Amino acid sequence: MRVFTFLLLLGVRSGWAREVCDKDKGPTGLIECLKIKGYQGEYQWATCLTSDHILEKSDRDHICADRTRHYCWYKCMSELHRRSSGSVSDDCACYPQAPPSIIPPQECYSPAGNSCYWYRNCFERRIFCKPSGNAYVIRYAERFCRVFEEQKAKLSPDAQKWMEAVRKCQQVAMVLLLRDSEDQTCNEIREKALASYMQCYLNPGEGAKSICDVFCWDHFKIFWAIKGSFLKLDTAWESLKGLWNIGTQCTSPSNQEDCFERNLKNVIKLLKLNVENLMRRKRRSPGSLSNNDVLSRFADGVGTAIATALKWNTNLMDWLAYTSNWVSLGNVDIVMAMADVKALGIVTAPIESVSFEQTVNDFASAVKKGTLRLQVDGYNVWIKSLAVCSDKSCVKTRTLAVSNKPPWNGATRISHGNGGLFAVIAMLIMLIDKLLF
Repeated sequence: MRVFTFLLLLGVRSGWAREVCDKDKGPTGLIECLKIKGYQGEYQWATCLTSDHILEKSDRDHICADRTRHYCWYKCMSELHRRSSGSVSDDCACYPQAPPSIIPPQECYSPAGNSCYWYRNCFERRIFCKPSGNAYVIRYAERFCRVFEEQKAKLSPDAQKWMEAVRKCQQVAMVLLLRDSEDQTCNEIREKALASYMQCYLNPGEGAKSICDVFCWDHFKIFWAIKGSFLKLDTAWESLKGLWNIGTQCTSPSNQEDCFERNLKNVIKLLKLNVENLMRRKRRSPGSLSNNDVLSRFADGVGTAIATALKWNTNLMDWLAYTSNWVSLGNVDIVMAMADVKALGIVTAPIESVSFEQTVNDFASAVKKGTLRLQVDGYNVWIKSLAVCSDKSCVKTRTLAVSNKPPWNGATRISHGNGGLFAVIAMLIMLIDKLLF
């Protein structure tokens, strides 16, 4: 009879954990620094994974203690060394509230690309830029790395080879940031990491095809699997938007466009909204977000408000919202990409897939009737028009609904002359960035 090592970490104390491994939603790939009983009071990395994935990865030796959990923490010492007690090895050790600029081990400078812990064990020990710098790099890159492990069997051989090459390419590219970190600001590190991701998607090396040549079904399955691993997008907005729109950088972007229209029009739906901000309700601080993050946070907030108001089943349908052709946040176009993640094969469920026709009709009806009373970051938001896109770039559109008046009686519009207070905040952030960097 097989003896299982149970992995639900009872009595776990978190070091600097900001997120939890939800028993039903995860998310996959979340990595945190935890103190776990039985390991001499030392901290180690632990990863939020599905029980099925842990069972498969450990050759059926490990399993979540609570069998009702779909997700639980998989501690590093069990994953890498099959040890459930004792001291924590260097490759699993972590340091809550670690001081900056700890010199990483020499092997960090020659990554093989096969360990998702490289970002924590190497990059974070050298560069300490929470919450807006390396946290952005680590969270997105780790999720990308982990999603490959979870989705590998569902991808074509070309897509598997692409993801494996990209994992290594990303780590090798970030070695340069390790070496030059003392001469760069956290924002510069973040921007260079994002640029390296885009280059790795296009030219991953290791004999792998470019993302431009990977079948678009695989491309979008990878995208929505990564997107679904984030309960909150946080500062991963720009990475996800870049991966979504990467086809525009291909030498022959029409290949991606044609593939999308031929194979995915019933699985992914694209909508374009014209949105206007109305009366300010309460003051919100922009914090340390960049101008792009302000825009992305607003678009994501609009998407969240719509999904909540229309009661979308987000277990079966995921979405991404991003700004398009914006002049100010007083009036902006937002593209919403919606995906049937069950039809894509990312999730399984004993119920039918999403009915896009019904979902879009309900959305259009709410816009026409003026029943969507949305609020985002303290603003009342008015969806003035809704259109459906017939192409991946959302250039060809067909109007579905127009709203002739705001859903609030007597609502005060923000003057477009100055773009509204939110736009002023965005412009101030851009000016501060230029002055400081």
